[in-house]
Amino acid sequence: MREHLIEKYFRYRRRYVDHILMEAPQRALLAVLAEIGRLAFVSAGSALCALILWLLTVGALTRPGGPSGWSILFASLAGLATLGGVGAIGGILTAVRDRPRVAAQVAGSR
Repeated sequence: MREHLIEKYFRYRRRYVDHILMEAPQRALLAVLAEIGRLAFVSAGSALCALILWLLTVGALTRPGGPSGWSILFASLAGLATLGGVGAIGGILTAVRDRPRVAAQVAGSR
């Protein structure tokens, strides 16, 4: 599950960028930017889902009848969405740090 879900969607895909660097070095920096854009989209989507789910959690906790089992479900899902957003932001930072390495390899291959 980690390789399929977390590494594929919420992390910087360095193997993808390295493959582009080997096959088409002139497009490697574009591949890094594409990863940053993809992860920004994932981060924004996760943040939106987390916001909605945290609001539902607060609503379930403060309803007049008292807290219900829904609050546990909403809080669990909100936590997962929050972790997804944090993971995507970590992937963006990794991509930004990896950009100079890719740029150096592109310059060296010319």
